[in-house]
Formats: sequence, structure tokens, C-alpha cells
Amino acid sequence: MTRRPLGPVLAALVAGALGCSSVTPPAPSASATPTGDHPAPTVDASPRTPGPDVELDARGPRERPPVPPAPELADAYRFVSAPDFLNQDVADLTAGGRRTHVVKGTGEVANSTNASYETALDRVIDEMASHGTRDVLVPGDLVEGRWGRDDARTGVFGPVRTEAQRMRAWRRAADVYYPAWFERFDDHDLRTYPAVGDHEVGDDPWRTSRRNPWVDFKRRHVPQIKEIFADHALTRADGRPRFTDRPRRGPARRTAYAVRLDADVLLVTLDVFERRGGDVHISVDPAQLRWLEGVLRRARRADVPWVMVQAHTPMPGPVRVRNSTHLVYEGGLRSDLWRTMVDGGVDVYLSGEVHDQTVRQRDGILEVSHGSLFYRGEASYVVGQATRDELVLENRQFRGTVGYDERLWTTSRQGAPGEITYPLRSIVTGTLVASRSRSGGLRVEDADGVLAPRG
Repeated sequence: MTRRPLGPVLAALVAGALGCSSVTPPAPSASATPTGDHPAPTVDASPRTPGPDVELDARGPRERPPVPPAPELADAYRFVSAPDFLNQDVADLTAGGRRTHVVKGTGEVANSTNASYETALDRVIDEMASHGTRDVLVPGDLVEGRWGRDDARTGVFGPVRTEAQRMRAWRRAADVYYPAWFERFDDHDLRTYPAVGDHEVGDDPWRTSRRNPWVDFKRRHVPQIKEIFADHALTRADGRPRFTDRPRRGPARRTAYAVRLDADVLLVTLDVFERRGGDVHISVDPAQLRWLEGVLRRARRADVPWVMVQAHTPMPGPVRVRNSTHLVYEGGLRSDLWRTMVDGGVDVYLSGEVHDQTVRQRDGILEVSHGSLFYRGEASYVVGQATRDELVLENRQFRGTVGYDERLWTTSRQGAPGEITYPLRSIVTGTLVASRSRSGGLRVEDADGVLAPRG
């Protein structure tokens, strides 16, 4: 298939990448990419002291054993769910006649992709498309998104000394990285349904104990940053919104939406990053919550078989966590959002953030916390099948290799591995089969591996 040109300067980068050693990825910083601003964790889980919401698993996703594949449903609607894909800025900064920039510390041309990445991405996305679906759900973290800064002082997106300059640099970065992300799925004839993740609003934290101009900038500019995301991810070429069913007012009016994916499946996408009280909270605003109540009422009247809600953060409760700051929804099962979903008949809550897989069943809702880190060689995704009476989920796990001898350039501290390889197809590491109970609820008939529900 036709791919974007990589640019002439990539020859040197690729030559260096070919000399990289293929290794199991070392533990990077706690943040999603190895260029994070958080201290390195002592365990491959949350950087915080492990508490009741963190389940430590000595085996990473790559080491978990395969399980038998899920059954195939005849005439089922199929979808893929892949949160935290990519959770990294990957694009050719030399394409389209762009001016090249040299990293002062290394003398290398700044670039955020190479032939190794493009081949690996093609293979992973091509496999997603092989399951007979066009629809890919992405509950947040499409990009690294630490924009409006330039730690290597390259000037790739312009100066970042003032807040106005930071905002211009943010827009320039978005104009490069978002189109590259969407084009990869377009090339495979896949439609994406993204939600806002913390990396779409600059990555946490949004407040620090000491003054940090960049952290202060992204906190103050959350509304503008979300507008930029919506412009790229949720707006048609003619300027109209992709989805008509959305809040008519409030801060999530351009980032939350509902769409009937199929006669049997309704998807509701929430924006759970709310700026209030001078900080960013993991919560939905009142206008968005009222809109959700109306969406769920209409779904009940229409007798929609399966109602799925996607948002970036899981509800509190023990889940497997992999190199994540483990943001969770404020208030959890006591929150107005949770009660609204329970009372409104939501069947499945899809979340990301934790870069691993855990299923919990509470109050009649199946919570699927899932996702992975592509740059660590741990890419994964969930394949779903739905008929009026049955829902089947299957977790597909890749076992890739990475090399750190070279690094890709990012706006924050360098660290993304320069080589990544996905030579083999994924394996199945979890399955779940659910059906409707006589009372209309959801009943898990069978489950195995990482998708076996916890209490």
C-alpha cells in the first residue's frame, strides 16, 4: 500500500537503527513514554507506592501465556478497541519540504519516525484490519502530546519562551502528529473513534509543588488544547462535527459524542478531563452528565442491545498497571457518572491509561481496562463481536522487540527507542463470552486469561 515518504535524511537514521540490538525493553520512566517527567518506578506498575488499586504482576503482557481463541459469532458486528495507541509522537518531520533541524547535543537531524517504526506500525494496524471490521475505538492517548516545549532546543516547532509562543508551537506539533496518526488508519481503510486522554491535554501532572512554566501553561490552556484535538480528531474536512449527538453546551461539547456503530451497538465517548478550581480533575462536567442521561434514556426506549461507554481512565479498583501514573475516575463507584451508567443500563465501560488488561464486573457493568505500549514491543488490542444476544471479546497481544542504541526525537527529553520490530502475529491472551440474562442484564458465560473478570 502507499505510505508517506520518509524523507531523504532517514537513510542515515535507518542505517543506525539496523545496528541496534534487539532487546526486551528496559523499564523506562513511569510515564507512558521513556521521555516522561516522572521519576522512574521501582516496579513495572504505578510510580506511587503500590496500593489497593494496583495489582503487581511479575509477568508483563509479553510473558503471559496464550489461551484458546474466542468463538466466532455468525453475522456479528465486529470492532477493535485499542486505547493508548500510540501514546507516542510518531511522524516524519522532514516530509513535505519541511526545514530540517539538528539536535545540538547529538548533531543528528531531529525526526520522530524511521523505516523501522513505519514497518512495525503497518504490521500491527494491518492485523487490526484483518478481523473483518472497519471500526477502531481509541479510549485516549493517541499521541505523546508534551508540546509547547523543546528540551533539545531544536526549534522544530518554533520558539517556546513565552506562552504565546508555546501555543503556536503546540498547534504546529498538532498539525504534524495528529494527521500522521489518522493517516495510518485511513491507509488501512479503518475508521477511528477517539476519546480524550491525558496525553491529549499535555499529560499529567497539571500542577506541581514548584513553579513550572510549561505545566502552568498546559493547565491554563486546557480549553484551547481540547479545541485543537477536536479540530483534528472530531471534525470533518468541511468544518462540521463528525458526530451530531454530542453535548450542546459545556466544556465537552466538542469532545464527547454518541454514535450508533451498528444496529446492536451504541458507543458513548466521554471527556473525563475537567478544568475547575484552578486544576484538572478526572471527572465529567454537569452539562456532559445531563447529556449522557438523555443518551441513555433514548437507548433504552430504542431497545439498543449493547450500550458501551468509553473514557480514558478506569474506575478505582485493583487492576494490572504497566508503566502508568494510574489516573482513576474521581469518586469511582460513588460518583454521579457511575450511578448514571448503572441506572442508564450501560453494559460495558472501556478504559485505557493502565497499559495492561483487567476486567471487573460490578453493578451489572463490565469494566474493561486495557491497552498497551507500542514503543515497548507490547502492542495489544481487543477484538469485539456483537449480536443482539451475545458479546465476545478477545485480547490480542504482540511480542515485539526494541533497540535503544538510537533514539527518536521528541519535544520532551529524548528517549523513544530508535528501532522497533513486530515480526510475528499476535497471540490470544484473554477471552470473554457474555450474553443477556432473562432479566435483561449481562451474564458472563465463559472467560479465560487476562479477560477473566475479577469481582
